[in-house]
Amino acid sequence: MRYSNMTSLEGRTALVTGGAGGIGSAICRRLSADGAFVIVADIDGERARRIASDITAKGGSALGVSLDITNSEQWRSAITEAVRATRRLNILVNNAGGASFRPLESLSIDDWKHDIDLNLNGAFLGIKEAFDVMRESARQVPAGGSIVNIASVSALMGSPGMPAYSAGKGGLRLFTKAIAVDFARRGYGIRVNSVFPGLIDTPLTKPLFESRMKQGTGDNLEAARARILERYPIGRIGRPEEIAGVVSFLAGDDSSYMIGAELVVDGGLTAGG
Repeated sequence: MRYSNMTSLEGRTALVTGGAGGIGSAICRRLSADGAFVIVADIDGERARRIASDITAKGGSALGVSLDITNSEQWRSAITEAVRATRRLNILVNNAGGASFRPLESLSIDDWKHDIDLNLNGAFLGIKEAFDVMRESARQVPAGGSIVNIASVSALMGSPGMPAYSAGKGGLRLFTKAIAVDFARRGYGIRVNSVFPGLIDTPLTKPLFESRMKQGTGDNLEAARARILERYPIGRIGRPEEIAGVVSFLAGDDSSYMIGAELVVDGGLTAGG
């Protein structure tokens, strides 16, 4: 029996939100390396275009666009750019997000709304706006289209000092499952799955370490970092490329039987309890 190269994303278009960030740029580079035309979408449009230019310079195909994921009009504009460039949209990666590192008593209503918008509502708006073109594009690929939502281990276990972020990612978890089942039963040809990263080495880790420093004790950043890493059986921070590889798997045909799946990439954190 001969197997085809099921990992190839040749002929497919992917839109990645937060594409100029640490995890997002790694996802863009990996999807491009696997053959996809990548729309690098980020609120920092200039950085998105730089990432896209770098991908193109290295032999890939990419386009950088500005996108505030909380704005429906900007979603429509980004999707229009994707369709104008390639006439399709096969893969949507809802990666953009953010966290307010504040306990409940210090959390304002605006902080709460900000985190819910970034980590839940942004994905909802994107999927709503992309639905029609993704459904049409799904007919052109045997395994259909793929939506990958980047959640967090904070959706699986309590994260002290991050109630709004945890609520947003927890909502994204069940939102993913609900539409995954619905899309499958309705025969839309669009698979929806989610990824749950643990601690990943990006510029966002420093604010997390700072939020866990014990005030008034002479505690420092390295001590806070060491305490967090003690919880990870693997003993290290994850790399953005390790998330990107999982996303590429979910984007491609090898995952064609996965509907509403949750892939946890956390160095054993949640396995250890």
